[in-house]
Amino acid sequence: MDRYFNAFKKYRGKLLGLKNVVGVGIGYKNAGGNDTGGPAYIVYVEKKVHTSNLARSHIVPRRIDGLDTDVVEIGTVRMLDVRTSRERPCQPGVSIGHYQSTAGTLGAVVRDKKTNELMVLSNNHVLANGSSVQEARAKTGDPILQPGG
Repeated sequence: MDRYFNAFKKYRGKLLGLKNVVGVGIGYKNAGGNDTGGPAYIVYVEKKVHTSNLARSHIVPRRIDGLDTDVVEIGTVRMLDVRTSRERPCQPGVSIGHYQSTAGTLGAVVRDKKTNELMVLSNNHVLANGSSVQEARAKTGDPILQPGG
């Protein structure tokens, strides 16, 4: 997968510039509705269009640097709601963040198996003011804001 991630950085912008492309990622190729188990660049389009109806420069190649691609139709992508208002009770999907960091999204409310205490789940950079466990700068008891800063 490292090979895919390294090449992805190089080709992401070009793929996003193609007509009808609304997103790109790395995942597993599907063929005929079945997961092939093989890694692929996933290219998300609003609607699949036959190559005969596209300019050659806007056709997603079958392979990039020898790596498979998979075109997936997902329809129109639109933001459903801006969830940055103050919400009580706080629910998954709203804006939260460490008081010294940027905002992110509350992913879920979870329960600690040992204490049965309710807790919030989100990304490290949202709650721990860092982008990795090694970089976390938050301390136990630091305020988490809702909405995030």
